[in-house]
Amino acid sequence: MRFWQASTRPELLWYIAVMTRTEAMTIITAKLASLDDERVQAVAEIIEDIAAGDGMVRQLTAAELALVEQSKADFKAGRTLSIDEARARTDAFLAQRRALRTQK
Repeated sequence: MRFWQASTRPELLWYIAVMTRTEAMTIITAKLASLDDERVQAVAEIIEDIAAGDGMVRQLTAAELALVEQSKADFKAGRTLSIDEARARTDAFLAQRRALRTQK
């Protein structure tokens, strides 16, 4: 069973990740023990919410809600990125995260 299917929208293809249930369970099992208590609790709450079939997995934090409002203002003011600009920023961010992870 695959969790994600390929998008028919070419601009979204770089976001698509295909993973089997077994692969997902292996990753979860391998990473769970390294999390602190707070994050383990967060994972448990997310899983309970998903299993309950409720709409939103969790409530947004105040900081996340502020970012949503900021993005709405940015759109209204025309402050947006092209898909290439967004991709470049995302790629740079992910490269930085990978570099930090390999330093540990």
